[in-house]
Amino acid sequence: MILQNYTNEMYKVLKLNNIAEEGLNIFDSDEYHCGKDVTNPDAIILRSFDMHDMDIPRDLKAVGRAGSGVNNIPIEKYTEQAIPVFNAPGANSNAVKELVLASILISARNIHSAIKYVESAKDSDNLKTHIEEGKKAYVGFELPTKKLGVIGLGQIGVKVANAAHDLGMNVIGYDPLITVDNAINLQPGVQKVNDLKELLNESNIITIHIPHKKETENFIGENEIKQLNDGAIIINLSREAIVDSSAVLKHLKTSKIKTYVTDFPNVEMINHKDVLVMPHLGASTKEAQINCAVMVANSIKSYLETGNILNSVNFPDVKLNIKSPHRLTITNKNVPNIIGQFTSILGNSNINIDDLSHKVLADIGYTILNVDKSLPESVLKEISDIDGVMKTNLLF
Repeated sequence: MILQNYTNEMYKVLKLNNIAEEGLNIFDSDEYHCGKDVTNPDAIILRSFDMHDMDIPRDLKAVGRAGSGVNNIPIEKYTEQAIPVFNAPGANSNAVKELVLASILISARNIHSAIKYVESAKDSDNLKTHIEEGKKAYVGFELPTKKLGVIGLGQIGVKVANAAHDLGMNVIGYDPLITVDNAINLQPGVQKVNDLKELLNESNIITIHIPHKKETENFIGENEIKQLNDGAIIINLSREAIVDSSAVLKHLKTSKIKTYVTDFPNVEMINHKDVLVMPHLGASTKEAQINCAVMVANSIKSYLETGNILNSVNFPDVKLNIKSPHRLTITNKNVPNIIGQFTSILGNSNINIDDLSHKVLADIGYTILNVDKSLPESVLKEISDIDGVMKTNLLF
């Protein structure tokens, strides 16, 4: 177990990537030292830096990614050390939504192929005639009445579904884990289905908005592609491994897939005429980068200063108002009677609990306690020694 007391010290934040200044400004300069050369940081903030081969700094208490996906962070490794990993869900949702809509329009009207055709004709002796005669090969279709299947109805998926519905498309959504808030935000005209096969069978275009986890690798593969209508368009601006690229390339040779849109380039995709490939641009707007940086910086700051947790991928959301002079947080494995053990220790030490909040996410439990007295080292050690306790933090 880990016992920490980090009061009355300047917080140190290691920056592994360029982060929008609006986010960094959240860290007050009189209380925080933030930079790329920080040693023994209390927190790390990053975007795309790959942390898998990075040693965990001795004093590290939190990691924050200024974005939504966290596949560049070894979550299990940090969870084992009782370190919450924060992200910025929804902060880039409008930017991704706009790129998906652009991808739908470009694919439906064959714009990418038409541009390549014009570029190839630039040396023609009779340019205008040549282009006019060839444009019939790029006739597309309009969106009203076409069916869009949205796989994943998180904040991005809901915005995509609603915007496509406003453009006159018939929209089908699939997400067995949809939250109440996202279900409420979905327009009434968007049809929700509980069977992925139904969505695939009915859609002209599918767009995927689910996280990359072991169980979502090749989520769209050979079997799923076979269930699509002929001439389908697949858009994957989520994560590369969610779609089986070999199956896509195979069916681009048939009439099953008309166009594949992705922002995860590889040589085969770049060289294929029916693949619209770009850099990973989903969150590449100034607005999204600012939103992500501000959101994750606020989460890190709140955790370091108050112990409150919001938008962590490996810890439960827990918030408790400060109403007492002292605060203790405890991270534990999700085992029976553990709360009773540390509350008994506090009671036996004549320390009153004014308020507490305890939540669990998977195998991790997290508790915030407002107490009326400062805890002696002996009491902290006794709590830390409880079987199942991973970390105790005396905040103030």
